[in-house]
Amino acid sequence: MFNKLILFIFLVLLISCQKDISVNPDTNYQGQLFIEGILYPGEIPRIFLSRALPFFNGEVTPSQLFARSATASILHSGIESELVPDSLFDSFRCRWVPYFTGGSPVVLGESYQLKVQFEGKSYLAETTVSQPEISIDSVSYTPEFFDVYGGHDGVIVYFKDAPGRGDFYRFRMNRRIDNTRLHAHELDPVRSTCTNGEQFWVSDFGRTIFSDDKVDGRTMELYIEVSFEYLEGDTAWITMHNLDAASARFYKELDEQLQAIINPFVEPVFIDSHIGDAIGVFGSAVPSDSVLFIYPQDNP
Repeated sequence: MFNKLILFIFLVLLISCQKDISVNPDTNYQGQLFIEGILYPGEIPRIFLSRALPFFNGEVTPSQLFARSATASILHSGIESELVPDSLFDSFRCRWVPYFTGGSPVVLGESYQLKVQFEGKSYLAETTVSQPEISIDSVSYTPEFFDVYGGHDGVIVYFKDAPGRGDFYRFRMNRRIDNTRLHAHELDPVRSTCTNGEQFWVSDFGRTIFSDDKVDGRTMELYIEVSFEYLEGDTAWITMHNLDAASARFYKELDEQLQAIINPFVEPVFIDSHIGDAIGVFGSAVPSDSVLFIYPQDNP
């Protein structure tokens, strides 16, 4: 009887704490342009331009957010190349992702300027592709390690840091999966509905940016959580990207903002503008040669 009384009191308190709040979306919202463009040596520039919309706006897919009326160009060695709209198909989420592309392949050691015009505003950004290319020594697997997101499995990448400069590193894994593999970071399970069991390529960028601060010139041992589930025997190709400082700062802020969303005890982080009053980044990254990695066990 006493236990039932306690349960009744708990339910009454729980119901009494519920409160409905009406939210009126801001109809005077002034959106910003989102720019994301990372140049890679030997590749044609690819620039993603999207409109930033209010939180309650119904347009959420890349195609709906694409800044179609924008114009963009890349200036290199006195030659300005107009960028044109193109798109790639995201087989995991079964949707098209539009972007702007064009010009000549990016050259290591050269400087580039991005020019964007959108809704009467001009945006300028520059980057120099000057980071040294590192060489991965080895890659291993760990069934468990801990970071700010808790405990999970992952891969460990070993390589020698280039001495004498501040370097920033970002992980990338390319592999083929099918629709039995889920995304590890989704709050709700997302499964490909258009691949019908066939394998397709996914590119997994690490969310954490690693710095050689206080370990300059030493051997790096980086623990990385991957984004997609796997099975024993799955193969992957791993590279480490050496980012410019501005790009590293941008992706670091994105990761810190994600931490604040997941963990209520983490202080929120504001993403600084790197391109005038736009949101985003225009920078460069020099990838290492890819290393083959085979998973030694199933996803724990």
